[in-house]
Amino acid sequence: MLILILGKRHMKLTGRKGKEKWICTNSDSISFTYIEAQKKYGVSKKRFSRAVDQLLEKGFLTIVHQGGAYKQDKSVYGLSDNWLIWYPGMVFEKRKSSDVERGYCKPKKKVTVINAPIHTVINAPIDSYLGGHKRTHRKRRKAL
Repeated sequence: MLILILGKRHMKLTGRKGKEKWICTNSDSISFTYIEAQKKYGVSKKRFSRAVDQLLEKGFLTIVHQGGAYKQDKSVYGLSDNWLIWYPGMVFEKRKSSDVERGYCKPKKKVTVINAPIHTVINAPIDSYLGGHKRTHRKRRKAL
């Protein structure tokens, strides 16, 4: 996959005659889509995704812009020189996972019923909620 991505570079010859140098003009704007990998090179989506993840982890690529399938947007990658200092077990970059809910794959919400009393204060006298002592005095007058 690295060879395919390196093949998408645009190289330009610069410098004076005899001291010419090849320079990559799009090292931070290389786009490579899943559809292109599948149709042009016969690489499946899973294999392409795994290869890009490994190239990111080992420092060959960086993500300049992360696209998305539902946004109709493609990812843009940039070439990186971090692979020069890579050692086994080291991870430079990972793709951000998207929290997209697709179709009927929404996580089910757990509904729990708690046996809680209706009133928040259990030991409070009811008179304080009904207006205090005035209410109790009325009850006493009616009872007499």
